[in-house]
Amino acid sequence: MNKPVIIGNATLYLGDCLEILPTLPKVDAVITDPPYGNGYAPRGGETAGSVDLDSGAIPAWDIYSDDWMKFIDCPAAVFCSQATMFTTAYAIGADRALLYVKSNPSPFGTSWEPCLTRGWSHSRQRQHWEGYNAENGQQHPTQKPLALMRWIVGTTQAKTILDPFMGSGTTGVACMNLGRKFIGIEIEPKYFDIACERIENAQRQGRMFA
Repeated sequence: MNKPVIIGNATLYLGDCLEILPTLPKVDAVITDPPYGNGYAPRGGETAGSVDLDSGAIPAWDIYSDDWMKFIDCPAAVFCSQATMFTTAYAIGADRALLYVKSNPSPFGTSWEPCLTRGWSHSRQRQHWEGYNAENGQQHPTQKPLALMRWIVGTTQAKTILDPFMGSGTTGVACMNLGRKFIGIEIEPKYFDIACERIENAQRQGRMFA
């Protein structure tokens, strides 16, 4: 296992989360957007972001699995597809859900995505977020809007948040914006480097405004 990259309050691992998760200390919460296994990549472009992918291509990492969930014993918020919603709910022991509602859904995609939660204290808050998909540009084909991830991070008081499928690091950026500690894992070197850069920039901006 590679040594982690430490950037301020963020500890970032390049590698397979199935190998790294058993080695990590206990965290307060997990917030993650794992692969859905849809079998296709969303098309990029000027309106959707900057990802140049053929919508017919199948990314090697786009495989649905719930094996990683056996290592999680804390409150969790896990995105999933509508097709895997019940499977994921059973695997994590979900008791509630948050909804991401897209104001500009793709013609070939869905207009909403579930984020299933376990042990999450959001009963007195709104339980859906509506916004523009890829509002902050896309450096990863399934990148969530930063405002969405800030909202989800903001619904928990957790001090240390783990994302086993970090992608381009949006959850980590949200944690840096909100003063939380973050542990991220990403298996693809390209996206790991992007996440490191984005999280470092978020740390730098936070120091400038402090």
